Amino acid sequence: MTDFENPTSAPGNAEHLVAIAFDKPSRATEVLVNLQHLQEEGALRLGDAVVIAKDASGRARIHETMDVTATKGALLGGWWGVFASLLVGPLAIAGGAAAGALYGKLVDKGLADDWVKQMAEWLDAGRSALLLLVTVDDRAQLLRELGRYEGEIVSTDFPELVKRQLEEALGDGTVTDASS
Repeated sequence: MTDFENPTSAPGNAEHLVAIAFDKPSRATEVLVNLQHLQEEGALRLGDAVVIAKDASGRARIHETMDVTATKGALLGGWWGVFASLLVGPLAIAGGAAAGALYGKLVDKGLADDWVKQMAEWLDAGRSALLLLVTVDDRAQLLRELGRYEGEIVSTDFPELVKRQLEEALGDGTVTDASS
């Protein structure tokens, strides 16, 4: 039984990959904001999320919302180093930045950067895509939310039945049988 087959399944479900393409450049951001609200309500858990938007000229904008990269880790570590330098001396800044970079490299367990870049190249001008690493705890609530939008499942590692349910919700907003 997958986490989609049991709408009240307990935490600890598997993380799944989902890529959804939309016909408007701002739509993926709008959907992500609403999914974040569902996360606050306990319907799902976002492990990583990336929004890719292409303007009319085809210029891609990639926004990684959850990913801790080595650069972000170094910046965070640098700030911790500044704080520590007040207590123990200036060498703490360099040590903090190095430790932060290492931390960012080690915890980057989200969506593969190469795959994100490939999706950005594939996406047509004037469209957007939402790439998610997600754990679903309330399938019915997620399908209802996605049913408010028109989109296309580009890639997913959910089982075929779940993929069809997602496609139905994003296609016309209805799901024929969400409990099977």
